[in-house]
Amino acid sequence: MANTKTVLSKTGELTPISDKKGIEIFVCDPDWFDRKDNLKIANASSRAADLEFSGADLNFVARVLYAESAGSAQLKDLAERAQEKEAILNVKYFRLNRSGYPNRVKAKTFTDVCKAPNQFESVYASSPKFAGSDVNSYLRLIDKECADLAEAIAAVRTFMKKGPNKDFVFDNFRGGKGNRGKTIGLTRFFLSDEGRKMHEKEE
Repeated sequence: MANTKTVLSKTGELTPISDKKGIEIFVCDPDWFDRKDNLKIANASSRAADLEFSGADLNFVARVLYAESAGSAQLKDLAERAQEKEAILNVKYFRLNRSGYPNRVKAKTFTDVCKAPNQFESVYASSPKFAGSDVNSYLRLIDKECADLAEAIAAVRTFMKKGPNKDFVFDNFRGGKGNRGKTIGLTRFFLSDEGRKMHEKEE
């Protein structure tokens, strides 16, 4: 559970009567993947079927997803947030194990995809949300941000169990409004010409 709260009780002998109820402390527990995990993507294409992903790798992509997707403060509808996260994960999936896109070296992990130079701003520019969700910082997240991080981790779990969505064949996304692509949540998704050619070869 992401929203865990612990009550510290106090005895009447040690504290004033007005303080007998104790104090409530929020503890962020977003349900990280076990770092020892090794998982495969369900229903993956032959390109990604043999790839395995560690718990550490899945936690990393969840942090990127948390940083780059709309949170509950921006997008109130849970189902819409979940769909946006699924589409973002499909973009990252599209880039796995491809020769020449976005780099010459094939990305075998989500971490490799996310760390590709100049591709995901939250990583190469170390956005506050991405940096603030690392192992040394996430315990300081407020309850709403912790819940958003938990949603991102849950979205990665769902993606690994269900696999890619054939309706979300995208290799790029951009925030904000525009004429290009399909808008899901607060994000626009599209398939580049290069990506389309790659996809057609695999079909």
